[in-house]
Amino acid sequence: MEVSLKKRRPAAAVAMVFILAATAVGCTPAPKALVAVERTDTGRARVLVAPCPEYTAQMFSVFSSGGTIGYKRWFLISDAMGGPLDSVELFSAPQGWSVTRSELSDLKGGGEYTVVLVGGVRGRGLGGEISFTPDEFEALKAGQVLVRDGKGSKVAKKSEFMKKNGDRCTPD
Repeated sequence: MEVSLKKRRPAAAVAMVFILAATAVGCTPAPKALVAVERTDTGRARVLVAPCPEYTAQMFSVFSSGGTIGYKRWFLISDAMGGPLDSVELFSAPQGWSVTRSELSDLKGGGEYTVVLVGGVRGRGLGGEISFTPDEFEALKAGQVLVRDGKGSKVAKKSEFMKKNGDRCTPD
């Protein structure tokens, strides 16, 4: 279900203010390994958010590029403009979140997909990002996740990703 235009405008305005504020203080922090992609038992994609104390998520998006579908996106915004977020099953908004753009409904069509999480810790920006292909996603086995590796991704153990890691939870 998409949010009405009246509801989208305030959300878009808040998102723009957040982006402008982040760039006004110098530069936007580089994304960290805050997100991982796993394949559920039913074959759907779930994005896991690393366990970071005091982290509040504000925006979440998936973008496609290339392949047979071109550039499309699926965009969520927190109804409370920030709060905890443990995971997101792609193309299904978690409770307390609203879909503001829904041009994607699956991971088909080739190309590459990029997941972006925007949030922060105690008012300091901290974001996560991962890019992957449908083939990389389809190859995942139980207990495996895709994690950020430079500008792409690599396979890792889910248990390793879910361990607490103060470095990735600390804004630069």
